Amino acid sequence: MSNFKNRPSGEMPREKLLRTGTRSLSDADLLAIILQTGTRGKDVLQLAIELLNMLGGISGIERTGIDELLKVDGLSIAKAAKLKAAVEIGRRAIFSDRAATNKISNSKEAFTMLEPLLKGLAKENFMVILLNSRNSVIDIKRVGEGTVNAALIYPRELMELAIRASATGIILAHNHPSGGTMPSIEDKRLTMNILVLGELSSMVLHDHIIIGNDGYFSFADQGILETLKQQFMHALSV
Repeated sequence: MSNFKNRPSGEMPREKLLRTGTRSLSDADLLAIILQTGTRGKDVLQLAIELLNMLGGISGIERTGIDELLKVDGLSIAKAAKLKAAVEIGRRAIFSDRAATNKISNSKEAFTMLEPLLKGLAKENFMVILLNSRNSVIDIKRVGEGTVNAALIYPRELMELAIRASATGIILAHNHPSGGTMPSIEDKRLTMNILVLGELSSMVLHDHIIIGNDGYFSFADQGILETLKQQFMHALSV
């Protein structure tokens, strides 16, 4: 039998939030407010705690798709949708705050801006930061989404997108669902293709960043971007 309604009003998550603010609430309290109701024989706080334990915390909700969430006993379509929406609001809030600087001068700044959008995703996603001649951000676009191991991205379409936005430079970024950051052969090949198209279109590829669970890999910082450029220039001169 659920005893949630019999708890003192001061212990109810919503009342705690109103009395002491969001910072004082546990993860389970916050989830309980979003879920609103429990299920038969299980109050909403118990449901929230079980959900956190099952998925490995709030980050687990972010990584878990709607179809998988619906397999959790007590989660309806409405509840699962609310959870995913709440997590996405948090992600976008972090991104908006970090993007407020509107200028990128190194790989760390690019990583800081894109981490909330790419870290922890279950599928590989590609995004591009469009920059003007002063390295100020014109826009950020998602340009490819795929399976766990690969994302579909078309270099020519990416370059056309940048040209239409009147960008003079781009920073490419994608995540590795595995959590690692080392570039694959395909990552290097894609970088070379985009760099070549950029050189032919007077579009500067400033960097290609791979975002993992514990940091990022920068093609520019590691000298790979410069090496690829030299290889291309050498091929032109032969």
